[in-house]
Amino acid sequence: MYRKKKNKRIRKSWGIAVIAIMIVVLALMQCCYEAAAVTPPLQRPVKELDDLPVNVRAVQIEYDRTGENLIARGAVEIRQGERTLTADYASINLTTKDAHAKGNVELQERGDVLRCAAFDVNLDTQVGKVTSATIFLKQDNLHITGADIKKLGPATYEIQKGTVTTCDGVSPPWRIEAGKIHVTIEGYAWVQNGTFRIKRIPVVYLPVALFPVKTERQTGFLFPEIGHSTSKGVEFNNAFFWAISQNTDATVWLDAATRKGLGSGLEYRFRLGEESWGKLYGYTATEEDDYFDDEYRDRRDRQKQRRYLSGEGEHYFKPDLYVKAKGSYISDREMYGDYRDEINRSKSETKKSHLRSLEKDESLVFLNKNWDTANLVINVDTYKNLIRSDHEVLQRLPQVAFSTMRQPITAFSPFFYQFDATYDYFWRDKGQKAHRLSAYPKISMPINYGGWLKFNPEISLNALSYIALEERRHNDRSGLFPGAQAELSAEFIRIFSLKNKTVSKIRHIVEPGIRYEYIAANGQDDLPNFDIPEGLYSRHSVRLFLKNRFAALIADTSGDVTEHEIGYFLIGQSYNIRHPDGGLYLDGNPDKDYSDVFSELRFGVWPRLYFIGKASYDTYDSRLRYYKMLFNIAARSEDFAQFGYMYERDRFEGFNFRGKVHLTSFLAAFFDARYNENRRDKLDTEIGLDYAAQCWGSRVYIETKGASAGRRSETSFNYRFYLRGLGNKML
Repeated sequence: MYRKKKNKRIRKSWGIAVIAIMIVVLALMQCCYEAAAVTPPLQRPVKELDDLPVNVRAVQIEYDRTGENLIARGAVEIRQGERTLTADYASINLTTKDAHAKGNVELQERGDVLRCAAFDVNLDTQVGKVTSATIFLKQDNLHITGADIKKLGPATYEIQKGTVTTCDGVSPPWRIEAGKIHVTIEGYAWVQNGTFRIKRIPVVYLPVALFPVKTERQTGFLFPEIGHSTSKGVEFNNAFFWAISQNTDATVWLDAATRKGLGSGLEYRFRLGEESWGKLYGYTATEEDDYFDDEYRDRRDRQKQRRYLSGEGEHYFKPDLYVKAKGSYISDREMYGDYRDEINRSKSETKKSHLRSLEKDESLVFLNKNWDTANLVINVDTYKNLIRSDHEVLQRLPQVAFSTMRQPITAFSPFFYQFDATYDYFWRDKGQKAHRLSAYPKISMPINYGGWLKFNPEISLNALSYIALEERRHNDRSGLFPGAQAELSAEFIRIFSLKNKTVSKIRHIVEPGIRYEYIAANGQDDLPNFDIPEGLYSRHSVRLFLKNRFAALIADTSGDVTEHEIGYFLIGQSYNIRHPDGGLYLDGNPDKDYSDVFSELRFGVWPRLYFIGKASYDTYDSRLRYYKMLFNIAARSEDFAQFGYMYERDRFEGFNFRGKVHLTSFLAAFFDARYNENRRDKLDTEIGLDYAAQCWGSRVYIETKGASAGRRSETSFNYRFYLRGLGNKML
């Protein structure tokens, strides 16, 4: 027993030592990701300037006895295009193009500046020597100094006893001092015998370091993220970016935690054209025995080896013909909750909180073809139930859907038609499988009286046929379900003129309406329990509604006027002539005569300030059945606050509150709180500070994850440090 504990302590101490070594070595190799990105002084060949005139001004200008050397003394200024050279003394050999300058030498070109005591450079070969120089490259604010600088070509420098930093000032917050620096703009910089310093304090010794000096994407390490978690221990997450070619790149991750173990990920991205691209992402982790045994109260289908694979992309054959795909594989259904940070790296549009609350994992591939009045989609759609083990989850392998827009039957006919048809093959691992054919034609006759009164009657016929329900017995099912609907509405408009420079007019539209719906029952109970199209649900009802719309003419700072919707309000209720059989469209109890009172509200005075809400009120129980709302406020400085709340009676209650606020021009606080009534530990939080100085920054935050899905709660402290111009930019 003693030996086992001792071995655990040894393994843990070795793990901490390995991470400490990786932090020291890799944190400074982050320079490998990105440095300056500019066109430096004297980089362009002189051939580009041959056709431009050279203007020389000085107190004294003369030629030597041979007539080959132009000599200028006193307040020398030489201009050629965007290039300006000033010095106390300058001479140029007009034959060899050797140039010599000394005394307060300064060379400027497009914002880049070279200052030195003296330099000797051949204007044709761009080779020479610069003494006691400082180089400022504007685009990434890069400062390079050196006691002795050799110019080896149009964009190559060799610097003896030099420094590199992206900070302004005599005493920069950070810099790299080196015995020798070899720099090639649009290439790489080699640092030999270097030291990374914060202020004047040496932090890490760099015997050799490499970082790119490019304007485009560049290969190199990204800055690591360091943290500590109550369950994982000390964490060190590092990434390497590889710019493979102009249209392909990859990112590799290596994550280490003293208690949890190692994890690694790879994302490969490619682009074949402006609208044709793809990416593949994979992540695998091996959890340590002690962590696996302690962390999960209920292991469910977790294994110590965890895996995630995903891919997505799209390709346009023509503007009206394209294919899109998105798919994923997870080793267990708890993967999204346990590894949401790692998985979220490849999901640019998905919030971490959404990953943890997913109820199903969907993968699909679809081909889309558009015509002027019709559309064809061929779709393969698969699902995995993330709540429980379910072998009866339906998969569509495939689905073919054809639909037309509503269009007149003839050029002079008041009647319009619309036609939808689908083929589905429903497959499941266990249970009933079937082919389904459906056809759904509709004929309508929209009528508009004077632009304010609208009437739109419509009749439809939904035909369904299920084939090979039980292949051995050929127990097929078919049915015809006629339907009818009609909507009568009116629009009353009033425009209010305002004496305001920003908002000149407001338009208010009141739209009352009534909608009748009928779908025949016609033996629907005999149909199999697959998904039922909305147009098939049996119903016979009348719905009353009232809409209010508000729009404003708003002028921006330039005086341009545009129309914005600033408000929308809908309220209504249905009366069930016949109690409906079911369906997602229902508001309330289908056994009651009256539905819930449903409502929707949208309000947005400015694009950055808006409110959205939906609610359903049960008039029989005199209480809400569901309520959803989202409030967002944002400022020009990218500060924002967003609050969302969702409630479904007897099912779910939760909220999300997130935002970012700048406390000063360089310090911002951010927060994210998520509440889920259905979990044991109901609250997840993330709160931290983001410091962004002129040439460096850091991000510190504390994250708590409530217990769920058979695992205990977790609190982690995370820290990320970056140097601007050296590792703070992503692809």
